[in-house]
This record gives sequence, C-alpha cells and structure tokens, in this order.
Amino acid sequence: MNRRLTVAVAATAVLGLAATGVASTAGAANKNEIRIVGGEKFKAGKYLKIDLRFKPANVTVKSGSTVKLLNKGKLPEPHTISFVEKKYLPTSFEVAVDAKLREAHQVDPNNEDAPPGVLVVDNGVAVPAGGTLEADTMFTPTKAGDSAFIAPEQKSFSFKVTAKKGSRLHYYCAVHPWMQGKITVN
Repeated sequence: MNRRLTVAVAATAVLGLAATGVASTAGAANKNEIRIVGGEKFKAGKYLKIDLRFKPANVTVKSGSTVKLLNKGKLPEPHTISFVEKKYLPTSFEVAVDAKLREAHQVDPNNEDAPPGVLVVDNGVAVPAGGTLEADTMFTPTKAGDSAFIAPEQKSFSFKVTAKKGSRLHYYCAVHPWMQGKITVN
C-alpha cells in the first residue's frame, strides 16, 4: 500500500510539474521576438519611474531569420531600434551617434517632435516605404548603419538579421537610450 501511495504521489507531482511547465511556456515570447514593455509610474512629490525596456534584452537568432519587434509598452511612445557598435551604446542621455542617426532618418532639427522623414535606414541609406531592414551594419559617430523608427501607434515591426554567424548586434532606442539589447547571430 505504501509503495502504491508513493508511486501515486510521485506521478501526481510529475504531472503537476509538467502542467506548470506547459502553462509557463505558453505565455513566453517566440524565439525570434523582442517586445517593448513597461511604462511609467508617477507619484507627486516623490518620483517618476520609467521602466520602458526591450524584453528579452538578449536574443539569439540564426542569420537570415526574421525578428518581430512587438510594441507592448503601456504608453503611446515612439521608439527606434538602432544598431550600434557596443562601445557606442549610450551610458547617459548624451548619445554619440545621435547626430548621424537623426541625419540618416532625416529628422528636421527645427522640429524634433515630428516623426522622422525616413522610417527605415539600412546600411546608412533610406529605405523606400515598404522596404525591409536587414540588420548587419552598426552605427558609429561617423557612419550611419541600420535603424528603424517605430511610431507610437505601431504595434509591430519585422526585420531580417543578415549579419554573419558569430556577430553580436547591439541595439538601443534613440528616444529612450536606456532601452538596450543584443542579438547574437548563430
């Protein structure tokens, strides 16, 4: 009797763990998916907390794969996904590649609140409407690379990773420079 009880308890525990595993992976992101999540919390006289971020911050994809960026943020905010060499990732609100990025997106310096004229920049060149971003070129202070503007109402954006196997593509949001991530290409 004790042996049957032990087997029954063990079987129930295994089934419970399996069910928990199924439930926890059902809500997980797809492998080639990056989400923009978070928002802000304001408490008068105390603080403003902004927790906008890319999630997951680090993903691994195969060269040639399509990555889907989902805008799940709580606020209607514009974003970019701008690829930069690691050493140029922002560490403050002063961004080394900002001028080249604005120039590549043809942002009007007299009206920085307006969305950029060019929504996708590939290898430093404006992509016609409906064109695809192929992520493989990094921004530096002297050269434009790959970047895409995501409008506040835009819920998703897809791009193709064309960098060689072994590449690490560091990216950030030019609007919110603390939003950073990395794509490892395998």
